[in-house]
Amino acid sequence: MTRGELKEWAKGKIKGHIWELLVPILVAGLLTGLTIGAKANYTDGKFEYFAGYNLGFFLYFVEVGLTYFMVQFINDKEYAFSDLFKFAKDYVRIFVVNLLQCIFVFLWTLLLIVPGIIKGFAYSLVSFLLADEKYSDLGYMDVLKKSDEMMKGHKMDLFVFELSYIGWWILAGFTLGILCIWLVPYYTTAKYKFLNDIKTGYEK
Repeated sequence: MTRGELKEWAKGKIKGHIWELLVPILVAGLLTGLTIGAKANYTDGKFEYFAGYNLGFFLYFVEVGLTYFMVQFINDKEYAFSDLFKFAKDYVRIFVVNLLQCIFVFLWTLLLIVPGIIKGFAYSLVSFLLADEKYSDLGYMDVLKKSDEMMKGHKMDLFVFELSYIGWWILAGFTLGILCIWLVPYYTTAKYKFLNDIKTGYEK
């Protein structure tokens, strides 16, 4: 499926499902991006920013749940909002894998920004592996290695995919975010389909 075909497929797929997709996507985004203590000050010509403490780091299992939810939707299988919390029972494994993932991306970013971005793309399938029972026996490091292996030859494709939506996000800004009601489900569905196809293609 070409990128154009993927986007047309996603547009058709979300028809009649906008709100049932938008709500879990936004809830997952809010929980995994949850921070406290963030603040910004501008005094005496000096700008200071403190990012706060990212509580969402401890809620990565919700991202895994969203991945399960989206894969079910993409494959025309049963899905529900409660899927977001389906993997809370596997909290320790998911937390450790996410911790290692963040550490490695951070260390690569210390070298240069670009290597950090590349490593982030290499780990794009981590949540897919954690949400798939077939890979439940993989160790912490093995999950990261498997995602890296699956993404070989596809990281540039993912980069181009992300770039192709920049115009849409800019346009959404001009609509004061109203367009996001449609754009968020559209983009998310296309991206999860794109990544899931990479995973299933590797497994064949």
